[in-house]
Amino acid sequence: MFEEIRDIMVSTLDLDEEKVTEDTNLRTDLDIDSLDLVEFVSEVEDHFGIMIPQDSLQDIETIGQFAKLVESLAK
Repeated sequence: MFEEIRDIMVSTLDLDEEKVTEDTNLRTDLDIDSLDLVEFVSEVEDHFGIMIPQDSLQDIETIGQFAKLVESLAK
């Protein structure tokens, strides 16, 4: 799951794959703004056929946490 999400993030936001790890902080470790984050979340929703509630993103800090959230919603 993490690998798929990393690939979406790298291609959508034009990031260096080596900088995207499970411990990467979505807000502080990557040079992306809130619009980039919305675009990324939208791509993930389309890829997995899910809807990610906006309020569920409030406590998400790392890409690993985001991957676990997506995994729980994709079941």
